[in-house]
Amino acid sequence: MKKSKVCKYCGEKLEITSDRCLACGKTQKNFIKRNPVFIGFIIILILILISIGIILININSKSKNNDSSEYLGLQNFLGDFWEDISISSDKLIEEYERSEKNADLNYDQVFLELTGKVKKVEELDDRVLKVELETKKNSQYKIYCRFDQDENEHYDEIKQYKQGDDITLTGNLVRDNKTITMEYCILGDWETYYAFDNTFNIDLDLDLDDVLIDARKEDKSIELNSKNIMSFDSDILDYGYTYEDIIDYISQISDDEIKITDISEKSSLKNRTITMKINEKEVSVNLSKDNTCFDESLVYQINKVLEESKSEKLLYYADMDYEDFAIVNIAYSTQSDINKLNKVISKSNLDMKQFKKDEIESI
Repeated sequence: MKKSKVCKYCGEKLEITSDRCLACGKTQKNFIKRNPVFIGFIIILILILISIGIILININSKSKNNDSSEYLGLQNFLGDFWEDISISSDKLIEEYERSEKNADLNYDQVFLELTGKVKKVEELDDRVLKVELETKKNSQYKIYCRFDQDENEHYDEIKQYKQGDDITLTGNLVRDNKTITMEYCILGDWETYYAFDNTFNIDLDLDLDDVLIDARKEDKSIELNSKNIMSFDSDILDYGYTYEDIIDYISQISDDEIKITDISEKSSLKNRTITMKINEKEVSVNLSKDNTCFDESLVYQINKVLEESKSEKLLYYADMDYEDFAIVNIAYSTQSDINKLNKVISKSNLDMKQFKKDEIESI
């Protein structure tokens, strides 16, 4: 005997597997079965609302003071929505004394603007200053700030700070037990930070400038000068700069003798292609998509165009290796001047390769 059910609209008996009544014609499916797409949409919407609620709860729990309204992990997720963190050294210590865990969520490994009073200035070497800030008398926490000469145009000014002087700086906070260190610091607030750009300075490296001066002392016929050389961190693309920025500087150091126009970029799954006109000749440079380091094939392609036009000057590059990063130096010069400069570099104590013309093939 077949199992049966009753139509919920007219009462007619139906087979258990029937989805529609043959008597009244109405469907027997419930609302969920009749509207699967709509129900799916509602579920997704509910999950989104729950996620937003969790985020707002976290914001409220982490924003306990007016000086700090930002959590970097959240900012990275939602975009640049909140203002930059600004806080005093006293307020920072108060938050760490209240709860290291919560304070780390807000500040550890985060760039922020810090104000306080100087306790001591110590010169670690000829390139780095360590500034200790005053903290509460009985506090176990110490705050140190590291200023690198390469990243601070007011480096000599920082040396003159005395105990009790007010100071405002911007840098990356790192906590190790009760020691709070502000790394990659610059002197100044967020406005100064963005104007100067703490990532690196596309300009002539100070040590390299000394080498150039020494080279001119040995041979006064050298025409190469600082405006024809630029230096930058090899991870330049990791700091938000683009190849268009690099290309603009290359035009500048050549005194606009290298004219690069119509720059465009296209990306595929594995590579990206930079297309441009170098002195009116169209050129394409293929680059690895995920590589954030400077790619020398750009220099190679520019030099190819310059050599075809019989230019006396070409681009030459040399690397300088430091402990935690590498500097790329590019010079626009004649081979004669480069040879003279390389002789001085070989005698110097710089951990720097000699300038050479790029000989690699385009990727």
